[in-house]
Amino acid sequence: MRITELIRISFRALTANKRRSLLTMLGIVIGITSVVTIMALGNGIKAATLKNLQTDQSGQQTAEITFLPESSTASTAGFKEDDVDLAYQTAPDKIKKVTIKHEKERLQLNGQLANQDTMLSATLVTSMPKVQLAAGNKLTTDSLQTDGHDVLLSKKLAKKVFHGNAAALTSSIFIGKRSYNIVGIFNTPKESYSALDVDVLIPEKAYTAGQLNPGGQKLAITFQRGSDISQLANAIVRQLKKSGTERRNGSYQYFDYGELLKGIGNVISGLTLFVGAIASISLLIAGVGVMNMMYISASERSQEIGIRMAVGATPAEIMKQFLLESVMLTLTGGVVGLVLGGLIAWMITAF
Repeated sequence: MRITELIRISFRALTANKRRSLLTMLGIVIGITSVVTIMALGNGIKAATLKNLQTDQSGQQTAEITFLPESSTASTAGFKEDDVDLAYQTAPDKIKKVTIKHEKERLQLNGQLANQDTMLSATLVTSMPKVQLAAGNKLTTDSLQTDGHDVLLSKKLAKKVFHGNAAALTSSIFIGKRSYNIVGIFNTPKESYSALDVDVLIPEKAYTAGQLNPGGQKLAITFQRGSDISQLANAIVRQLKKSGTERRNGSYQYFDYGELLKGIGNVISGLTLFVGAIASISLLIAGVGVMNMMYISASERSQEIGIRMAVGATPAEIMKQFLLESVMLTLTGGVVGLVLGGLIAWMITAF
């Protein structure tokens, strides 16, 4: 029997019981669609995550080099304008911009309270922070916009050092060589690691004016697209260690995200494969459904099989017909599932 004749007979047999054929094919469609969608989403999430970690909010490739002073009480700021020029000279054709970055939150400063040297955590503010005052006054607009001397002290530190708010409000705090007046006592926020969970809140302009060594704690570098960030950043670190302005007072470090990104990518890929494997169980169930349908179909069509064998059909030809029917079911369901899965993945990424 010719293959075209087999296809015609198989198609007629499947359409004779459309509901059963469609329900059997539906299992394959659902299985294929779920696997394709999950794998596409997993790969998309992996690519987006790695891209976001390699770029800043504007989509540019950036890196940060940090200066770590040898002493926690060192007065150096770490980076100066000469370091900016040095970074540019390392790879002028690969670097778009180099800026000195000033930390503003949870700074560790060497200060003096009640004639006692102490390490203070501080956050620089440009407006009155949203804190609850326990005593004293808020920071005024004048003190925030000029290089004034007013600061807010935490209630916790006021109690520890001055044994009360009243004594703290009549005292001063020394940071570096600059004296600041304590004008208010604020309650420490309940949230741990908050930018306001510090010992002292200092107006940014006042702090900058009081710095003995203007500069910053980090060097932010923006590279040209397609640059090898890890290689270039490490080259800049080596150059800073040789000729950096503060090379004798500390060390320069760059955290290489390459291994971190590789690990994150492996984790996401593993999770995608795991979830995809679970979803593929539905394909196994759908396959069993096709087997069950063909078994029932063969049982119900025993009279048809007998008539065909009586007119000369061989067992091999009858077997080919049933195999062709199952192939047509699974192939049609697979194509529909692939199309639906791709369409769903595209819609999710588009919106």
